[in-house]
Amino acid sequence: SNMILSWNCQGAGSFLAIRHLREIRQKFFPGIMFLMETKNKRDYLQDLQVEFGYDFLFTVEPIGLSGGLALFALSEFNVQVLSSNSRVIDVSATIDGNKVFISFVYGDPVINQRLHVWEQLARISTSRSDAWFMVGDFNEINGNHEKSGGRIQSENSFLDFRFMQQNCGMIELPYSGDCMSWVGRRHNYLVKCR
Repeated sequence: SNMILSWNCQGAGSFLAIRHLREIRQKFFPGIMFLMETKNKRDYLQDLQVEFGYDFLFTVEPIGLSGGLALFALSEFNVQVLSSNSRVIDVSATIDGNKVFISFVYGDPVINQRLHVWEQLARISTSRSDAWFMVGDFNEINGNHEKSGGRIQSENSFLDFRFMQQNCGMIELPYSGDCMSWVGRRHNYLVKCR
């Protein structure tokens, strides 16, 4: 399948995460699967690689009990890791015979650290001329229109994220279904975000 799955699973070893991954694998079998907040070491993720039938696995180890990234892929995608750290795995891949670049992004949960991620993506963009995708959980939104519930954020708080997208020449791909992909509680308010 040419599907790419990106999921902040908040612990790849939890019963619910494994159940959801099995359901996704059975129903869709994404050709490339990116997991954030795996909270598990490579040995455990190698077991998942075998169970789910992926040819390729690249991991970034968690720090203590937080973080961790895993990228699984089928061999037909010819994934080559170009650079990686705890926030971005940048790769080249082949999709439908075309070479593409994909940056798998996990935006820093700490607000004042996100700018470092945006700067890293802007640096990557200077060497890109072929098709380039960014996929992941940016831990950021473009404006209050991408949020329901909670307090209104200052327009200035979105500027760095918007500037990064503009600087990198990014456009949003069309989607279907519910655009609010995150839900949580903040100070007794139910908040949903895109």
